[in-house]
Amino acid sequence: MIRSMEEDANDEGRTVGSLDGAADDDADGKTGVGVGVGVGAAGGHNFETLVKRNAWLFPQPEMDDETEALDRFWLSKGVTEEHQRKALVHMGTGLANGVAERELYRAPEALGHALERLERVFPPGTDVARMLWRCPEVIQLPLSQVALRLIALKRAFPRVNAERVVEGNPRALLIDDLARVAEALDELQREFPAVDMNRVVDFEPHIIQTQLPSRVRAIRALKPGDRSASLRAFYPSSDAADNRGGGSSNPTEPMKNPQLFAKVFLLTTDSCYPSHGNI
Repeated sequence: MIRSMEEDANDEGRTVGSLDGAADDDADGKTGVGVGVGVGAAGGHNFETLVKRNAWLFPQPEMDDETEALDRFWLSKGVTEEHQRKALVHMGTGLANGVAERELYRAPEALGHALERLERVFPPGTDVARMLWRCPEVIQLPLSQVALRLIALKRAFPRVNAERVVEGNPRALLIDDLARVAEALDELQREFPAVDMNRVVDFEPHIIQTQLPSRVRAIRALKPGDRSASLRAFYPSSDAADNRGGGSSNPTEPMKNPQLFAKVFLLTTDSCYPSHGNI
């Protein structure tokens, strides 16, 4: 018995030694340095590598039959990223309060039928699964409501690719007052006449949100001296010259790049208006 206990202790010692060695290898790039696992980003990477090398010591929890079936379902729909599938598998946790909702969110067959119906509303190739990962509430809408809201979106923004907007920002389907958001976009166009706001929306669909009027007010409330250099670049040359502290014999044209404007606009107004939970 004593001999067996000693052998067990030796085995455990060798296991711990191999773990330490793996940590040392990752932390210092050498074998047997003895520095240990690093901190910060490197430490996180080292720990993940450590777990992968010694996976047998860290068994993963097994999926139940329902979860495994749902995981296979979303994989068959082209959701290859594991974290996206995990979110989709568990999306019913906060939404499936009743029996009917649970039968929809937790049953691959019912989900398949719901997705097929939703796919009929959008052009071929639309990634409906990705839409649900971004906004699972969309699947709760009756198909007639999805169609009506898509038509309303097209009417509110006639020069914008509505289907592309919804694919990138499905929460746009949940906006009730689209006219108010459309007016805010028109106001933003008047503020920055050189920038094509329709192209801005095509590039960044999340511009279409309930908080857009508040964001536009925030951007207009900024005094010229408080505008960042990036934001000033999109204003007419007279405003840009004023912000430099004087006129210019060769005033520059305002920038027109819609992709850059979308980033600058959202970043600037994020500090004025929280973006979390936007619809």
